[in-house]
Amino acid sequence: MFSMNFVSGRKTLVLASVVALGLSLPAQAQLFQFPSNEPAPQAAQGDSAQLLVRIQQLEEQLRTINGQVEGLTFQLTQMQELLTRTTQTYEARIQALEGGTRSPVTTQPQAAPVQTQTAPATEIPPQGVQPLPGETEFDPTFDDGSSPAGDLGNSNDPLVGTGAAGGVDLSTGQPLDLSLPTADSGDADADAQFAAGADALASGDYAFAEDQFSQFLSLYPDNPMAQDAASLLGDALMQRAAYNEAADVLLKAYQAKPNSPQAPELLLKLGVSMAGVGEREVACRTFTQVENNYEDLTTEVSTRLATEKTNAECPPA
Repeated sequence: MFSMNFVSGRKTLVLASVVALGLSLPAQAQLFQFPSNEPAPQAAQGDSAQLLVRIQQLEEQLRTINGQVEGLTFQLTQMQELLTRTTQTYEARIQALEGGTRSPVTTQPQAAPVQTQTAPATEIPPQGVQPLPGETEFDPTFDDGSSPAGDLGNSNDPLVGTGAAGGVDLSTGQPLDLSLPTADSGDADADAQFAAGADALASGDYAFAEDQFSQFLSLYPDNPMAQDAASLLGDALMQRAAYNEAADVLLKAYQAKPNSPQAPELLLKLGVSMAGVGEREVACRTFTQVENNYEDLTTEVSTRLATEKTNAECPPA
């Protein structure tokens, strides 16, 4: 009887234990949670990614700051060394100026100052430099009449010995004819400018003469001296080998008044300018036109015409 009751009691106890254990499993499961293979929620994954990115950014900033610190440290070291050397150099200079002891800083040796002696001034006698023994003192006023004072040797200047002054005609190599026309047109300003150009041409200042005659033709185109100014302007231009410009000026002046007293000379100079640019045939025809159109040529124009034909190697008429 007792055995039956004992067995029945054990069954009842085991059943009660199982029931109690079954009721407490959820609570125990909450207390002891073990990792599982189920994926984590999306929110948790996003937070982890942001945290990882942030950590990487902080590491990169830390590396950048470390580099900057190292660079600043190097610059500071260089500045300290430079400041030290500068300070030592100035201290050495200050001590040298004050006559103190030398600085331990090694400096380049300086050359000793060269002592110069002032040479005594040369005393020149009031009478001038005396000749050496056996020499005769030169007298600058002495003239034995053997040769003129200005004759110091042969010269290539064609004006030497002629008593003439002025420039040389580049086409002939002969002195320019300086018998220039006198300005007397009744206009004082025009006459003054014409005279200034003529004087400049006679003295060989061809650039100034060119300016004066060009201004004259621009300001006084109807002046009675206009053709003379054009003729002289042509001379000034040819003196600097501006043959094309000279031809334009001379041709324009000739066409304006082909029957004027100045026309033969203008046409002659036009031929000279053509020869200057290498148009030999045109120049020869121009010279022939001077002979055919004008019978009463002055001696000056006839002489120069013959010379220019020879220079241009014109065939005989």
